[in-house]
Amino acid sequence: MDISGKRALVTGASSGIGKSIAVALASSGVNVALLGRDRTRMDEAMQMMGSFPIRTVCCFADVSSEEDVQQAVRKAAEEFEGLDYLINCAGVSQRKGCLVEDIETDEYNRIMRTNVDSVLFCCREVMPYLKESDGAYIINILSTASFASGAGGGVYSASKYAARALHEALEAGCKGSNIRVSAISPGPVNTNIWSHKLEEISQQRKEKMLRSQDIAEIAMFLLRLDPNVHIGNIKAEPWFYVKQ
Repeated sequence: MDISGKRALVTGASSGIGKSIAVALASSGVNVALLGRDRTRMDEAMQMMGSFPIRTVCCFADVSSEEDVQQAVRKAAEEFEGLDYLINCAGVSQRKGCLVEDIETDEYNRIMRTNVDSVLFCCREVMPYLKESDGAYIINILSTASFASGAGGGVYSASKYAARALHEALEAGCKGSNIRVSAISPGPVNTNIWSHKLEEISQQRKEKMLRSQDIAEIAMFLLRLDPNVHIGNIKAEPWFYVKQ
């Protein structure tokens, strides 16, 4: 299905999965509003968007802030005179693995606000615009951690479980409407999210992870499906990756 001319808002668009999806959308003729909080990286991403014959909007925002999200969505919708797609890519991971009894409250709040609150804020704010769209789509980037939790990753998994619950409620609520809702749940992806870890991840491990472009290809596959086809959640894992 041809998606050129559509209008998309991509969160976490300054790097990693979000940036790759923004580029894939732009190369398909989709007008893209980039939402992120790192001004240097956002400027770099916007420069990259300039090589495509589309309209772009730069929205500086912290997705954990309800007010920031409201302003960003309004700005994108006004610039494009509506929105068709929301791709939720923004997210953070735990800085280190720890048992439940060792979880610090500040770390818990940081992860939950970014990984859970942002899904609610973004989806809620775009809904009025997507309801006016002819063929709208929401894609939430979740994680395989939204289906299984380990001893050291409780907070991250809790955030992704909660995000999946919101996603599934939204999916059920939109059933039969003009708004399709899908999720992509990847395993380890080689992005700059690993740079925040207190323990360094080896380059050998990173090279066996998924690439952000892999997730972008899955997102484009979903967007190009016939409007009557719905896929709720796609799990994607690196075939050769073994955690050590």
